[in-house]
Amino acid sequence: MTTTARTIITRAMQKIGILVKSEPPSADEADDALASLNALIASWSNDALNVYARTWENFPLSAAASYTIGTGGTFNTTRPMDIIEAHVRSGSIDYPLGIITDEAYNSISYKNLSGIPEFLNYSNAYPLSIIRLYPIDTSQTLYILSEKAVTGFATLDTAFSLPDGWERALIYNLALELAPEYQQQPDPSVVKIAGESLGAIRTKVAQVRTMDAYPQNFAVRNIYSGWAY
Repeated sequence: MTTTARTIITRAMQKIGILVKSEPPSADEADDALASLNALIASWSNDALNVYARTWENFPLSAAASYTIGTGGTFNTTRPMDIIEAHVRSGSIDYPLGIITDEAYNSISYKNLSGIPEFLNYSNAYPLSIIRLYPIDTSQTLYILSEKAVTGFATLDTAFSLPDGWERALIYNLALELAPEYQQQPDPSVVKIAGESLGAIRTKVAQVRTMDAYPQNFAVRNIYSGWAY
């Protein structure tokens, strides 16, 4: 569905009685609400169940032990919120990487070992994050599956394509965000629809996200079957 920030803002203000039907927001009101709308979207991006699509990317490796990732980084792309899966490809063979914490990476005594990487550490810094590999690879290609922040609205009138259900969720949840600024008490039905519409988005995302985890030996483990190795 294609919409604009102005449409969402106008309808959100109508839901809590700031505007009457067919009344547009003033320029100042629209600009303030655009900032609130984009802040809401950015906040939702911190929850994986609100990120409706994951991104596959690949990057050539060098002899570096670490790489910055983000706009202007060594890997020049939108900074990931989280890396879900990673592997290196040598010819036609993929070598899965275990994703490890900062503490696990720091516990490696000799970090300059060369070879096909087995582990990836993602330091979620900002504005550039850091990817560290161990061992260090010099010639393969790194593939990552990541979750990235949902893009906000550039302007009030930029046409923006949203997945099904997102416009309704943004309208009703923005209404709740704006209500305190105008000393408005949202109607209970607005509160109810805000929760239901966001919940529907999260449910749809959860339906396509597996609960299985695949460690390096490919034994499957999940909350139903237990932890098998």
